[in-house]
Order: sequence, then C-alpha cells, then structure tokens
Amino acid sequence: MVCMYEWRKIGTCISYFLLCASCLFPPLSVAQSETDTPLQIEKAFKQLLATELHEWQQQSGLSQLESKLDIKVPSGAKRLARCSSALMIEAAKSVPLGNVQRKVSCEPMGWSLYVRASVDVRAKLPVANRVLKRGVQISAADIDWKRLKLGAADRDLVTDIEQIIGRQVVRKIRRYKPIKALQLSAPQWVNIGDRVIIEARSNGFYANMPGEALEGGGEGKAIRVKNLSSGKIISAYPIAKGRVATLF
Repeated sequence: MVCMYEWRKIGTCISYFLLCASCLFPPLSVAQSETDTPLQIEKAFKQLLATELHEWQQQSGLSQLESKLDIKVPSGAKRLARCSSALMIEAAKSVPLGNVQRKVSCEPMGWSLYVRASVDVRAKLPVANRVLKRGVQISAADIDWKRLKLGAADRDLVTDIEQIIGRQVVRKIRRYKPIKALQLSAPQWVNIGDRVIIEARSNGFYANMPGEALEGGGEGKAIRVKNLSSGKIISAYPIAKGRVATLF
C-alpha cells in the first residue's frame, strides 16, 4: 500500500510538471507552423534569383561573378499556411540587380504577397581606362578589366570586349564605370577597303559574289560596295562581319 501511494504521488508530480511545461513551451508543430511559410518563401525566392544570375553570367560570358542575396519576407507571411505545391514567383523583366520586388503566390492555398530582396552583385567587366567622349572610336588600348559592384541602374551592359572595340561612342563613357549598349554605336561590321561577300536575294533566288567595301558601316546603314565580278558599284547593307546584302 505504501509503495502504491508513493507511485501515485510521483505520477501526480510528473503530470503537474508536464502541464507546466506545455504552457511554457508550445508544441513543436505549432512553433514550426509560424516559421514554415516564411522559410519556404525565402528559400524559393533565393533559389530563383541565384538561377537568374547564373543564366545571365553564362549568356554574358562573365568569368567572375559574386552575389549576396538578402530576402525580406513580410511579417504577415507567418499567418499564411505553408504552400502544398511549388510557389509561383513573378517572372523577371531584367537582370536582378540592386533592390528587386516580385509577387509570390500559392494557388492551392489562395494567397499571394510581394517579397523584396536586396541583390548585391560584383562582376569583372571591361571598362574604359579614361573618359571617352562622343565620336571616339574605341581601341583595345582604351579598355581595362575591373571588378565592380552593380546596382539597379546597371542594365543592358556590354560584357564582351569584342562588342566594344572598334565601335564609336555616342554617349560619354566614364572612367572605370560599366559600359552600356546605349553608349555605343551599332557594330562596325565593315570597314573601308574590306573584302566582303555580297549576298543577293530576290523571289527565292540567292547568289553571292566577292566585293570590296568603299565605305564603312554597321547594321541598318547602306554603304557603297564594288562588285569585283562585274566591276559595278552597288548599294548594300552590312549584315554581319565581312558580309553585306542587297536586293535586285
């Protein structure tokens, strides 16, 4: 009897202890539910931004690119149920640089919200080693490589040095600043005196012949070309490096 009494007393103490503990520490499932959704959003958004930056690096041919992503999930996300499927995230309109914002949605649960992120990117880019004013034709001696921090204003950058050398400046380029496409003229595909291939097309007919450029030019600019087969001087449009096209 004494032993049974002692065991009941111990059991009562344990019950009181567990009751108090449950009040102080909520069940694990409840604690998880308050953080699951924000973590799900943060992970999905971070993964998407990293993928977009990697694709841009591959397309641009950048050898060095470093990024740091800081996702800012709204506090209200704690009250949302964890999505039972993959989150839908708004597509990018441009390279994610600086401060970005995207709409994140969960169709099964019927909720959506806007999530912000700070995207800190550093990349090694070709830059001018001096101020280049309008009208200057860029040479290899004008270009260096620098590791730069990029922001939201650094869009439509020219990352391939081959697309810079030989082109003219149409808007002033600052020293050691990223070079943008709008600061350069169209590619100079043909120079005076170049031997070119003349392509002629008309109603399904195609022919090509050797020629010599009497003028230099790029895409969309008609230039004079001498047909070396006939000796005639014709008007043609550069379509690629060393190639021009004409209609007849």
